[in-house]
Amino acid sequence: MKALRFHQYGGPEVLRFDEDAPVPEPGDGQVQVKVSGAGVNPVDWKLRQGYLEGFFPLELPATVAWEFSGTISKLGPGVTQFAVGDEVYGHSHYGTTAEYTVASVEGVALKPFSMDLPDAAAIPLACSTAYQALFDVANLHAGQRVFIQAAAGGVGTYAIQLAKWAGAYVIGTASAKNHHLLKELGCDEVIDYRTTAYETVVKDVDVVLESVGGDENMAKSLSILKPGGILVSISSPEPTEAAEAQGKRAAYLFMKQNSAQLTIIANLVQDLKIRPVIDAVVPYREAIDAQNECQAGHVVGKLVVDVRR
Repeated sequence: MKALRFHQYGGPEVLRFDEDAPVPEPGDGQVQVKVSGAGVNPVDWKLRQGYLEGFFPLELPATVAWEFSGTISKLGPGVTQFAVGDEVYGHSHYGTTAEYTVASVEGVALKPFSMDLPDAAAIPLACSTAYQALFDVANLHAGQRVFIQAAAGGVGTYAIQLAKWAGAYVIGTASAKNHHLLKELGCDEVIDYRTTAYETVVKDVDVVLESVGGDENMAKSLSILKPGGILVSISSPEPTEAAEAQGKRAAYLFMKQNSAQLTIIANLVQDLKIRPVIDAVVPYREAIDAQNECQAGHVVGKLVVDVRR
């Protein structure tokens, strides 16, 4: 099969387009998927650069991306909850910018029936990250105030909608050109991070969803929390000691596979409670460009690679 791979950690120059790679065979509790779409996420380039090697070392050569939609083409031993031909979406640690991937059933669910392939690939990783940050870690509930950084990004656009679905008051940061979108998604307040220091206008929030990183930003994020509030970082390890000294909490989230949550998310999409914001769906030949665009931080919502074309 053809795949977008890299043989060593590094910048975009290590990416190898249209490489011949072995078709992966499903093992126990796995399915083989003929990929339609591969979602593009910041974790892709962070893994490729080796920034997460200590936390999640890769077996090289590695295929790019973890997020997919497609059709089940083969079942591994012990798999009974899916059938060949099912249209699914999910996460795969094998890599997804390829003609085929394999995935554990814990990371796979039937895609939202209202969405076409490959568009559904815009959902699994980013929306699962937002869901787990808000509900599994922060225990967000109605009436609370949540502050979402980089709210126009992939995780941010889902986090806004999930927080509003839960009945929270939502504050987000974005450049001015994206304020209308964030209001449309449900943001109660939007702050232009280019002109306003958020820590000067936001205070007493229950939850901060932090995705920018850096010691200075972590300190500012903690400063706007009310006592007992929680900072959930998806960018870098949490400032636990600083949080405890202020009577607050901090946690780091690296998304975990959860088929049941993917089913909940699919139902929310089908019920029009949330929707993916898709910047573009690009053909496979533009997969490297999509990775570079994501790393440059210019994407609103999600980019998807249509592996079929």
